[in-house]
Amino acid sequence: MRFPSCFIKCSVCLGDDKLTYEHIIPESLGGFLEVNLQCGKCNNDLLGSKLIPKAKKIYPIRLAIHSLKSELPELFKSIEEGQKYSAKSSDETISSAFLKNGEIISKAGKVNESELKIDKRDTEKNLRGMLSKEGFSDKEIEKKLNEFNSIKVDELFKISNLLTVVKRKFLSWLPIADEVDMDNRIILLIAYNYLCITTGEMIFNDYFDSIREFIKSGTPSNYLQFEQFPYNGPYKPFHKIYLETLDDRTKVTILLFGSIAYKVTFLKLKIMSNDNNIIIQELTEKKLYFAKTIQEAKEGLYYYP
Repeated sequence: MRFPSCFIKCSVCLGDDKLTYEHIIPESLGGFLEVNLQCGKCNNDLLGSKLIPKAKKIYPIRLAIHSLKSELPELFKSIEEGQKYSAKSSDETISSAFLKNGEIISKAGKVNESELKIDKRDTEKNLRGMLSKEGFSDKEIEKKLNEFNSIKVDELFKISNLLTVVKRKFLSWLPIADEVDMDNRIILLIAYNYLCITTGEMIFNDYFDSIREFIKSGTPSNYLQFEQFPYNGPYKPFHKIYLETLDDRTKVTILLFGSIAYKVTFLKLKIMSNDNNIIIQELTEKKLYFAKTIQEAKEGLYYYP
């Protein structure tokens, strides 16, 4: 869902190159609201290819999408494809694995110098390649594979003079965490994009120079404070963003999957507005909702664009 901005220059580098559409919340996390805020270099090269891909690898995000798998099956596949898992086999050993085409695939691994364990779903591909390297003919390979297919799980099979294979069945899988905390630059970028669409041209004020520098390079800014709350209750299929204006600061709260909360406080910034400008992206049907105040949001008083 696209909304055009009134900007004539990039909100990050302040250049006047043609603006491209940026997802307020990353598309990789299911965000679908787009606004043309940044030039192609910032959107694609600086942020889109280097920074944003880290978001879906954060452990709380993966736990959330596992919980919402039945409600958001396509987003689950998109987030989890290629992600790391640990797989527990029938002999209680743990192996590394990954999701491929919607299925958990474990990596073949050596038990010792002459014994190999293989996920039974990968048997034919792995064994065919190994036997071919050892010089077996196609006919001999087919015979060996037929013999292997007839043995039971956890049974040893001497497939060649050099190698014994164990057929394992993997019983359970757990996602492996890359990082628990979200990169603060990603959090700030979401909050900054949100401020772009709620404050307009005010975003080009000199106050935001150090904010923009933090987004681009990670250089610390004295105007920023971050808070992360990985779990605040049941996961739900929506994202929410809203701001609160306090005496001498403005706080932007980002709520992902209804539970994972990130807060960015902009110190010495007061936005003169009576509205909280709450934006909700409902993910099952990809519907966009707005509320003017937190109280209205609590009462379910939303309006639609």
